[in-house]
Amino acid sequence: MRISHDDALTLEILVRKVHNCERFGMGMYIDADHFETNPFDAALIALSPIWKTMPKETVEDFLYRWDCSLRKEDDANISQFIQELKELVNY
Repeated sequence: MRISHDDALTLEILVRKVHNCERFGMGMYIDADHFETNPFDAALIALSPIWKTMPKETVEDFLYRWDCSLRKEDDANISQFIQELKELVNY
């Protein structure tokens, strides 16, 4: 699924905050241009350092729902995805 650059930039800022890094961190994956076509990668990267500190069911439910939605649907609610991801990383 392709998302707007503004939404991708929001994801980049969120992921950079979690990892305390600059643009192009983590092998150049932390970048809005990448997230435009791969928004689910933002969730995987953002949750990777903190998933063990969260309830397993919460993380698994989020990842399963949004993996299916973002990878298979053209009309996924990206605003809802971003909001839920923000809530998880601020857990």
